[in-house]
Amino acid sequence: MTVALGMTAMGSIFVCADSHVVSTDGTVTSGCKLSGKQCGNGSFAIANASDDANAASMVAKEILDELSKSTTDKWNIEPAIKNVMQSWQSGYGQVAAPSMQLVLAASVSKQNRGLYFCSPPNTVLRKDFDESVVIGCGGQVLDALLPEVVRGPLRLREALIRAAYLMYRVKKEHVFLKGSDTDVLVIGEENGDIRFTERTEMAQAEELGPDMDFMLRYCYLMLGFVQGQEPLNLWQGFKRKYKEVRKKADAITFPSLDGMVGT
Repeated sequence: MTVALGMTAMGSIFVCADSHVVSTDGTVTSGCKLSGKQCGNGSFAIANASDDANAASMVAKEILDELSKSTTDKWNIEPAIKNVMQSWQSGYGQVAAPSMQLVLAASVSKQNRGLYFCSPPNTVLRKDFDESVVIGCGGQVLDALLPEVVRGPLRLREALIRAAYLMYRVKKEHVFLKGSDTDVLVIGEENGDIRFTERTEMAQAEELGPDMDFMLRYCYLMLGFVQGQEPLNLWQGFKRKYKEVRKKADAITFPSLDGMVGT
């Protein structure tokens, strides 16, 4: 059970994933499902979701190694990714390979960055610039939420706060994800710098989730009244709650990303 997400922001691109690694016998351990590499061809970050965590980490590393080779065409990286995935899957012969999905964030120049959905052996799909990518068990929850939560270009801090809300929502819905941390790997467009956020930073942002849900319920409650006839105490309560949540949101920072555009 994994949920991973890829998003773009103004001046950056990032992937994030939960930290729970669930074995076939149901044992849950903590681990990181992200990896990244900065090289002559650009900067790349991968989030993986698979029934076999070790296999997914290995494939991600091999893809990053392949993308960093001088022989790889950085303007056409799809063939290099497919070669790695096909080679891995062919090793299983007639035995079914573990299910695997990957989100690749790639930045090969200041004006060329994008997200790719990858799945062995042959699927490598570059998403439109304004599209996010969700893999793993979170699809059913996040596919419906994404268009409402991510609307238009966002600065990096704003995008991370929205990603934190999405991760909060999917963890709320899936028992194997409850209590997990969120890892984030960010690529800055300016110089291709790759950085991890601290888990505590995303945890603080995810704590805003219940407040956001409460505000949405408040809005639906007010819409149940005829316009202009909403009870005064309801309006006052809404404004009071908004100021409280606004103060919490303003306090969210990402010191690990200091110096990156949009933080």
